[in-house]
Amino acid sequence: MKRLAFVLSIITLLTIFSPGFSIFAQPTLTPHENPAMAESSPDPTTLLLTYGNVFDLAAIRQYQDAQNLLSELEKTNIPDEIRYIDRYNAPSHQLFNTLNNVEFLLDEASTLFVNNQFSDAKEKLDSAEATIREAQFLQEDITAATSKLGDNLAVFAGPAQSQVKQAYDHLKESLDRLRQLTNELNQLRENLELNPQMIIKTSFYHSTFLEVFAPETAYPGLPITITGQVSSPGSNVYRTIEVLLDNTQLTEETIQGKFSLKITPPPQTSTGKHGLTIVATPQGRYLGTSKRLSIYISRIPIQTDIQVPQLVILSQPIQVSGKAYHNLSPIQDATVSLAFRRSLTTAKTTTDGSFTAAVKPPQLSILTTTSSNFFYATTTTITLPFDLSLVGPQEITANITPVEPWYAPLQIKRWIFTVNPLNIGLMLVAFLSFGLLVFNRVRTRPSALREEKVIPPPLAQELPPVTPPPESKYEFTGIKGRILSAYISGLEVVEKITGIPMAAPTTLREFLKIVTPRLPTVSKPFTELTIIAEVALYSVHRLDEDTATRAEQLANTIKEELYSEPA
Repeated sequence: MKRLAFVLSIITLLTIFSPGFSIFAQPTLTPHENPAMAESSPDPTTLLLTYGNVFDLAAIRQYQDAQNLLSELEKTNIPDEIRYIDRYNAPSHQLFNTLNNVEFLLDEASTLFVNNQFSDAKEKLDSAEATIREAQFLQEDITAATSKLGDNLAVFAGPAQSQVKQAYDHLKESLDRLRQLTNELNQLRENLELNPQMIIKTSFYHSTFLEVFAPETAYPGLPITITGQVSSPGSNVYRTIEVLLDNTQLTEETIQGKFSLKITPPPQTSTGKHGLTIVATPQGRYLGTSKRLSIYISRIPIQTDIQVPQLVILSQPIQVSGKAYHNLSPIQDATVSLAFRRSLTTAKTTTDGSFTAAVKPPQLSILTTTSSNFFYATTTTITLPFDLSLVGPQEITANITPVEPWYAPLQIKRWIFTVNPLNIGLMLVAFLSFGLLVFNRVRTRPSALREEKVIPPPLAQELPPVTPPPESKYEFTGIKGRILSAYISGLEVVEKITGIPMAAPTTLREFLKIVTPRLPTVSKPFTELTIIAEVALYSVHRLDEDTATRAEQLANTIKEELYSEPA
C-alpha cells in the first residue's frame, strides 16, 4: 500500500512539472546576434502593408511623411528573392515629388490670377498639366512594378484569405486612391482655367537649398566662422540653423538667407578628422535639409628655447631654464615638468614665457649607528644621491603643457654629462681595501708558517721563565684598582700557561689577540676581563661596584680553568 502511494506521488509531481521540462531540451549556448549590429528583415506581409501605408500618406497629400517612411523602409534588410523592390522605391520618390510640384504650380497660378498676371498664370497651368502627365506615367510604372512584386512574393499561389493576399489588396487600393488624387489635381487645374478667380486649397512643400562654406582646419577653444545661404522657392523666410560637431551641438540661430556663424570647438575635442553638420530645420511648408562637411581638428605647435648644463655633479641640483613661445608671442602660465631619472619637479612660465627650475637627483637616506662607548650608541641619518652610475651622459626631459587648449603640448629631451663623486669614492675605497687585504695575506702567510715550526707546544712540567711585567707608574685605588688587580692576576696565569709574556709596548687588545688561539677554554672570560680593564683605563665614565666584582669573578674563573687542566 505504501509503495502504491509513493508511485502515485511521483506521477503527480511529474505531471505538474512536465511543462517546464522542455527548457532542458534547448542548446546550452543559444546563438544570438548583437542587437546593435542586427538588421531588420520584414516578412512579405509586413513589407506589403508598409508600402500600403506609404501610398496612403501620399493619397492624403502628406508627401513629406510618405517620403520619410519610404526612406526608413529602404534601410531594412530586403530578402534576395524580392531584391527587385529596389527598383520599386525610386519611381515612388519621384512620384511624390511630382505631385508636390503640381500643387505648388497650381498655388502659384492661383496667386498670379488674383494679381491679374494672366500670362504668367497660364504658363504655370501649362507646366502643371505637363507635370500631371509625368505623374500619370510614374503611376503606371509603379502599378506594373506592384504586379511584378506580387508575382515574386507568390501572392496568388496561396489562399484568397491569406494575410499576404490581404496586404497585397490593401496596397492596390492605396495606389487606386493615389491615382484618384492625381485626377483630382488635374480637375482642379481645369477648373482654375475656367474660373481664374476661384480659391484653391493646396498641400505642397517648398524645397530647401543649403550652401555652406567652412574652414578645413579648426583648433579646440578657438572660434571659426561658417558662412552660407539658405534658400527656397518663393520669398525668403526666417529659418533655424543648427551646427553640430559630430553629435555635439555648437550653436543654434535664426537667420534669413545668407548667414555667417561663429562656432568654437570644445577644448576637450580630440585631434583628427571630425564631421561638421549644418541643419536647416523644417518650418511650415518649407522642408528641412542638412549638409555634412569634414573638418580637421588640430593643435598649434609651440617652440621653446631650453638651457641645461653641459656637466653636472650629481650631488648638486640641476638648474634648467628656458622660454616657451609661438611665433615670438610668449606662452604664459604653462606647466613645465622636468624629469631626471626618478626625480620630477614642476614650474610655471611667467608673462614673458620664461621659466627656471631645479631638479634634484634621486636621494637615498641611510641610517647609521656609531658607538660612542661600551654602553651607549648614537644613530645618524645621512642623505646621499641615489645613482649607481660613475660618469657618462644621462637624459633629462622637459614637458611643456600650455593652459590654452589650442596649443599642443611639447616634449624636449637633452643629454647632459654627469659625474657621481660618491660612487667614484666608494669604488676607490673598495679597490684599496681589497688590495690591502690581499697584500696582508701574502705578507703574513710565511711568518705564520715559520712560527708554527719554531714554537713547540707548551709542556705543563717545564714552564719557561716568565718576565714580570713592568711596574706601573701609577697606583689605582678604589673600584678601578680592584679591576686592574683582577686583570693582572688573570694575566699572570695566562702568561704562565701559554709561555707568552706581555711585552711593554703591547696593548691589552693586542695581547688578547696573540694568546686567544692558545686559550680555547678561557678565551671568553679573558676577553671580557680585557674589555673591562680597557674601560677602567681609558673611559671617563664612572664605574660601579658590580663591574669590579665581575672582573674579580672572571680572574678566579681563569685561574680555576687553567690550573685544573691536566699537566
